[in-house]
Amino acid sequence: MSSHFDADIPPHVFDQPAPRFDLERVQTPAYVVDLGLLKQNLEKLAMVQREAGVTILLALKGFSMFSTFGLVKQYLGGCCASGLHEALLAHEEFGKEVHVYAPFFKDEEMKQIIPIADHISFNSIAQWKRFRPMIEAAKAKGRAPSPGLRVNPEHGEVEVDLYNPCSPGCRLGTRAESIHPDDLEGLEGLHFHALCEQGSDVLERVLGAVEQRFPKFIEQAKWINMGGGHHISRKDYDVERLIKLLRTFKQRWGKEHVYLEPGEAIALNTGYLIASVQDIVGQSCVAKPSQSTKPSPSNHEDHRPYRSGERSTADANLAARALLACLEKDAQRADLTDAAQRLHAEAESLRDWAQREGWLIDEVAFRAYCGDADELEGATEHDVWLDLKRGRVTKLTKAPNFGARGRADAYLSNLLACHDLLGIDWRFEGVLVSVDGTRIVSSQPFIEGEGASTEDIDSFFAMSGFTKERENVYRRDDGVAVADARTHNILRDAEGTLHFIDVHVLGVEVNQLPNSPEPAAEVIPTAILDVSATAHMPDTLEMPYRPHIIGAGWPKDFPHRYKLGGPTCLAGDVINEYSFPEPLHLGQKLVFTDMAHYTMVKTTTFNGVPHPDIDIYDPATDELRVVRRFGYEDFKRKLS
Repeated sequence: MSSHFDADIPPHVFDQPAPRFDLERVQTPAYVVDLGLLKQNLEKLAMVQREAGVTILLALKGFSMFSTFGLVKQYLGGCCASGLHEALLAHEEFGKEVHVYAPFFKDEEMKQIIPIADHISFNSIAQWKRFRPMIEAAKAKGRAPSPGLRVNPEHGEVEVDLYNPCSPGCRLGTRAESIHPDDLEGLEGLHFHALCEQGSDVLERVLGAVEQRFPKFIEQAKWINMGGGHHISRKDYDVERLIKLLRTFKQRWGKEHVYLEPGEAIALNTGYLIASVQDIVGQSCVAKPSQSTKPSPSNHEDHRPYRSGERSTADANLAARALLACLEKDAQRADLTDAAQRLHAEAESLRDWAQREGWLIDEVAFRAYCGDADELEGATEHDVWLDLKRGRVTKLTKAPNFGARGRADAYLSNLLACHDLLGIDWRFEGVLVSVDGTRIVSSQPFIEGEGASTEDIDSFFAMSGFTKERENVYRRDDGVAVADARTHNILRDAEGTLHFIDVHVLGVEVNQLPNSPEPAAEVIPTAILDVSATAHMPDTLEMPYRPHIIGAGWPKDFPHRYKLGGPTCLAGDVINEYSFPEPLHLGQKLVFTDMAHYTMVKTTTFNGVPHPDIDIYDPATDELRVVRRFGYEDFKRKLS
């Protein structure tokens, strides 16, 4: 099963504009709903009501921000509720039609719902029969809700089963095969719900399935409720098709009262969740930059001293494997038609990766190190320095090529293979960008010894399962070969042990070498925010999906890549991976879009994390108002 990091982003998430208010006015974390954007959606929905002759209800399961109801009820005909508490909220705060559906009702709930509801949709014939006497008793006293039954069209096009009300065996709605003609007696409404974030084309196909399976019920019904999931306020939604579809249905069946109850369309792309960076794990934390000056890339006053072999062999070689994978992927670009383009793209890939992952070596620091080390002569492929204090030799490739094979990916692949196959303590040190070009820096131990004899080399390879193919080349039965195994490339120490200094491994992929370690997952920095995936935006884990952040991109769009994590103890409380044009800094505010619907109604106080404020922004007056600020008492009241 794919990770939520692989989740696709629906195009509509990019439709929401950047906030029209100054972020410095917002105390994080906070949900902020823009009343101007909300009004745009409502005007579009009101037009559909008027042109199609239907009633659109606010689905409280998707958007229950009752501080906006004064605006919403100017456009919509009422609310649909998913149980007692939402029904009470609709009755108290909205004051128009109240429609209620739930998978089941309890007696004590029904006693409170009947006096305030206009429609009640039951999930099963059994529930209808159970509560029919109560409804008829209320009707005899002068007022009762109109009863309906939710049916299952058995036609669903929702890709994620978690949100598919027509998935096989779904408990929501009654199938046609379970309904006896006598069961429909007394029912006045037919209710179906089969969509999730979908267009009028899907509704057309679902409606066809309903008409095919429930024709007698449609004929009998006084009202039809077509449920939710209609993405009417999305820019690419075919509104004209919807209006035509609804008009035609009403005329075909002679129905006056048709209802739609979208939850998402009301508040789609109207709300923001504003968060702040609290910590950055996996890299040095970056302080907020001064507003008066911006550090120049050429400013080396605070450069970090370079030390050969400072990182562990394991960490260095894991990084080299990650860089190799990046280079191999980038090398597949179709536009690299000649050597010049390849060299330029290769250098660009090296620089971008090193900067993003923290392996870019400061040139001033490196030159200072070279001044304290002894430069060795005679190297044709590298500039070489000996650091006797640390017992290591540092090697710097000569631009524009990388070693004997010329390509950076081939160079890294060979060195990793030498490490895995021959046990060389080779360490990738990083990437250096200078006026000469882009260069790879590596190091290996300084060995005191003399060149191994041909007999020593032949004996070593024979004992290791290799056959001498020709002079300086040895091959194993599985095709792995070692070339350039010359006496001056292999040293013999005082104890007779051979040390490989500069040979080439051929005929093998790095990850296919026997006993080579499994490449570890790439580790990137995690920015810890004051908002939580699991507590404040659970759909990012449940659906899953990747919320959009203003100014951020996919992991490889920009040079600075981060995971974004929350404040809870749940290890998987990670929103997703993003990249940014500049490094994140502590206190920086991030703006998540499309955070008005569903997100707010599904929040929790898991771990006691503070619940975000709920704010309203009115562009007409430029007023930014905190509607609700949550505290300890809100957390405590949920418990006992």
